[in-house]
Amino acid sequence: MPFRFTVLLLTIALAAHAQGPGYSGGPIGMASTELIAPVAGRGDGAQGSFWITDLWVRCPLLGTVTLEFHPMDSPSAAPLATATVTMTQPVIYFADVIKSQFHLDSGFGSIVIRGSNPVGGTIRTYTKFGSGAYGSAFTAMPSSLSMGYGGGMMTDDDEHRYYLQGILPEPQFRTNVMITNTGSVPIAGTVEILDADGSDPLSGPKSLPFSIQGYSAHQFNDVLAGVTSRYGDGTGLQIRIEMDGGTRGMMLVLGSVTDNTTNDTYTIMGSMMGVGGRPGMM
Repeated sequence: MPFRFTVLLLTIALAAHAQGPGYSGGPIGMASTELIAPVAGRGDGAQGSFWITDLWVRCPLLGTVTLEFHPMDSPSAAPLATATVTMTQPVIYFADVIKSQFHLDSGFGSIVIRGSNPVGGTIRTYTKFGSGAYGSAFTAMPSSLSMGYGGGMMTDDDEHRYYLQGILPEPQFRTNVMITNTGSVPIAGTVEILDADGSDPLSGPKSLPFSIQGYSAHQFNDVLAGVTSRYGDGTGLQIRIEMDGGTRGMMLVLGSVTDNTTNDTYTIMGSMMGVGGRPGMM
């Protein structure tokens, strides 16, 4: 089966939180020298599509920028490929960055951007061929906007969980969930499919464990396949992503919902708001 690549439009709307053990991107509230573009790739996708990724790096103070490519489901936190760029102008555009800078014919994963001075980044991932031609551009984000587990410091359980709402059911739509480890230490946890009231769906419980090395990611494809809701047409189904207790890392959760007929796609950023009204914090 071809890789069903998740196209993600990233809207940063979360408050930053205190630094965790895997964070090295600079103080909260300041310009970051470490960014993560959680979805990048080059290679075959669904319905005959072929994906490529372009990258813009902005560094007004110039200096050097190091790019790291971390493949999905990597066995370690070590990058598969790196590239160091001297910024001779404030913005540099890297067309087909996986091939042009990392010299890889194919690969899907994350790009870590590290600058000697504060940096910004924009990434565009899109298809060039096939009936599945579509794509998105989004902003690379600081690690500090991720969520971490504090191990006993939480005041309610939801503060170390992400939720995805706004998903649509099979068979017309497919929903993919991407979990990115935004720090250097491994993380582990579980993806659960819940009904609108937080109980198991009518079709029964569905739980998907994950374990991800530093800066790598894992994608669960078509997670609502075989899931039936107790309520209406299933548009109230929700997804809960939880890190295991004691995990001292950080994660970012993004979901995409794709129309199986038109390939129209929209993206959901995981909500980490606790039931007491506080954003999940370390």
